Amino acid sequence: MNFSVVTKPVFICVLVALAQVVTIDAQANLPDLGGNAFSTITPDKEKQLGDVMMRQTRGSLPMVYDPLLDEYINSLGNRLVARANDVNFPFKFYWVDNKNINAFATLGGNITSHTATLAVAESESEFASVLAHEIAHVTQRHIARFFEAQSQKAPLTLAGILGAIVLATVNPEAGMAAMMATQGASQQAAINFTRKNEQESDRIGMQILADAGFDPYAVPNFFRKLTEQSRFLNQQLSFLQTHPLSQSRVSDTRLRAEQYPMRFVADSQDFTLSQARVLARYQYGKDDAETVFRKKLSDPGGNTKANQYGLAIALLDNAKLDAARKVIENLLENDEHNLYYIDVYTDILLAQKEYQLCLNMLEQQYLLRPNNQVVTLNYANVALSSGAHRLAIHLLKSLLFYKNDNILAYGMLADAYKASGDFAKYYEARADLRYQQADYPRAIDDLNEALNYLKSEEKLENRRLEAKKNQLQTEFDRVRRM
Repeated sequence: MNFSVVTKPVFICVLVALAQVVTIDAQANLPDLGGNAFSTITPDKEKQLGDVMMRQTRGSLPMVYDPLLDEYINSLGNRLVARANDVNFPFKFYWVDNKNINAFATLGGNITSHTATLAVAESESEFASVLAHEIAHVTQRHIARFFEAQSQKAPLTLAGILGAIVLATVNPEAGMAAMMATQGASQQAAINFTRKNEQESDRIGMQILADAGFDPYAVPNFFRKLTEQSRFLNQQLSFLQTHPLSQSRVSDTRLRAEQYPMRFVADSQDFTLSQARVLARYQYGKDDAETVFRKKLSDPGGNTKANQYGLAIALLDNAKLDAARKVIENLLENDEHNLYYIDVYTDILLAQKEYQLCLNMLEQQYLLRPNNQVVTLNYANVALSSGAHRLAIHLLKSLLFYKNDNILAYGMLADAYKASGDFAKYYEARADLRYQQADYPRAIDDLNEALNYLKSEEKLENRRLEAKKNQLQTEFDRVRRM
């Protein structure tokens, strides 16, 4: 399945500009935080504020809504979290479509990786090391303590932080300066704070990495590669700008890694296939991707399943359907339940309008894995395309019962209701989608439209939507006062 949600990009710089992500957003249980939301942040408040921040981030950055990549990063991330100490809340992991190597954590265990970070990783341990580092920032409460420290110097207001975001989209350096002015703190103090926490996250992140079964030597290897790339490019990579990397820090990680036994850690198939997917869909253009994967396949030892899979995606995206189908069917012969292959095969069959074959295949997969988001979203997409609107609605509502923040599901549900002629439900689903992206005004407008389509006898439904609209308005008002 190849869906994308395009949003306006916003510059984010980690730790110093972490506060930039805190904008006009809220969730159903937004706490009563008083005049300064950041003066004292308990773990419970941190989780709630983190969800607030992440909802706004989804409305501001070019997020990647790809169920396969979502499954991979959350599976890997939570494998690491399981080995961490001081975990106070569930973690969630996200992707941003960005060709610069970077990752950042916000309050409440929300961690986001740029797609390029996976694209350039030479091993799964290297990519895992980046996530482990960000997990350590959260478990050590570096971010929460940063907000608390700055709020003691000058109250952090969402209006001031939002202004810094807008400026940062045009001029990153000026945006950071505005952020520091808003907080009433010196830039040098923030940098010192960052360096101290980076070192602590290196140490704890490496322990998490090793305990989760990955190679701790991946940390100094990744740092070395980044510094070499930065020197070769004659400019500092975004990862190094947001994670200051001194020579002593590189040496420290190398010495620390030597305290662990040497081990060979094989990459998982999910890693190699996810990396191929990122390269084909996000790192290269369509024409370039096909050329890259054909070359990889022709290189000695390059005829791998991951490279075949990457070529299949490139062929599909270039509308070379017969060639793409041949490649993916060969892969499916030996791994018929592989969701990466099934996803691409579904898109090919859909493009060739072989709806019934596609529905039959996905029905069997759904029976095996009910409410798996990869299977369910593909199944619902084919049902919607083939005119089986009621089936699509049933599948999507079931998925949202278990995963109520799924952006793709809300968008497809709105499409399904519109296609079936139920405009009250269409506008409500669209309001839910707007809410997930912190777009309160348009969400409220959509609920007003939904109310207009209700019949006079639908009194219970009218009261339900009115209550929902009032709740959104109340949340919006409270956030604007922060």
